[in-house]
Amino acid sequence: MRPTFTSALLFLLCTAVVHAAESTSSSSKSGSRPAEQTSTAPKEASKTRKVTKEKPAPPSGDKANQSDEERFTVARKAAYEDAKVAELRAKVDSAKNDDTANKAMRSYLRALYGKMRSIEPSLEERINMTEAAALRAFPQAQ
Repeated sequence: MRPTFTSALLFLLCTAVVHAAESTSSSSKSGSRPAEQTSTAPKEASKTRKVTKEKPAPPSGDKANQSDEERFTVARKAAYEDAKVAELRAKVDSAKNDDTANKAMRSYLRALYGKMRSIEPSLEERINMTEAAALRAFPQAQ
């Protein structure tokens, strides 16, 4: 009786470890998705439930319904398309050395965020903070 009990206990322990490992790997692959339940019933009889993520509603044209993040993204994309901003970005890409690249990048960032302020004035505080953080990443030429 003792060897049977030990082997049964060992089997249960191994299945618990395997189940925990599968649960951990499936949750790391799919975010916070709960682990699927397994059973010893035949696969024809068991039905697994598929979990689907709800897609967010497409952003509407109404500014009142858009979040600050969406409006910031829209303003940034519109600013990228501005001719002056694109010209300054080309200067950054064609810079020959680090000092020239840093100076050109600072000019580009000022123009980009200035255009964003003109597109979306209600986000001025956030745009100012983002600009300051971006400018800190590029040292000022002396």
